[in-house]
Amino acid sequence: MARSIAQQIGCSIPIELAVFYNRAEDATLLAEGATLGPNPPKLTLVHVRDQDILRRALLFSEAHRIHTHSHTVFADADLWFPPTFWATFAQALAVEKPGYWSCRVLNIALEKMEKHLEQWQNISEDRLNADVEGTRYDAYAGQVGHFQCVPRDLLEYPATKMIGVEQVDLSFAKLAVSRSQDTRSERRIGTVPAYHLDHPPSWKGTGGVQL
Repeated sequence: MARSIAQQIGCSIPIELAVFYNRAEDATLLAEGATLGPNPPKLTLVHVRDQDILRRALLFSEAHRIHTHSHTVFADADLWFPPTFWATFAQALAVEKPGYWSCRVLNIALEKMEKHLEQWQNISEDRLNADVEGTRYDAYAGQVGHFQCVPRDLLEYPATKMIGVEQVDLSFAKLAVSRSQDTRSERRIGTVPAYHLDHPPSWKGTGGVQL
């Protein structure tokens, strides 16, 4: 994920990447990935204690205070972004009314995910497209937690200590959409999708930060 952001082209909007991590080796991999490209983002690494790994809402509640840009994007670390993703998403965002927006996310089959992780420095759209098994969480129409883009002044992520991610993400999306100027159900915008590399469910977080 970090490398794919460093590989972005044509995006005039500065990107700052803040990542919550637990293990020191994760921070090392993130720092390496974020430098492997023509446009490395400003990287902020925020250490998370073992007992807070799944307190996603508590961590995300600090996001607006980490940067000074117009929008915050809450995104999972198991996403990969094509080189033109952020430029086209920014263009789409510019013509929409202020509010909560997301993107289309294509899913890479679990049984084919590992080969891409083993060669994470060579991931490309062509290689991933060969293993796409459909759109992830299509029924939610973008109102789900893997990619949530909101203006800084729309609302803050609730600072609850709840263990888990799904309930808080869905509640946050529902409230954010209700405060949006355009409240249509479909929240996915942009012409270039992101990719999700599937993985087994893990209640301690996803292990492979080399994404």
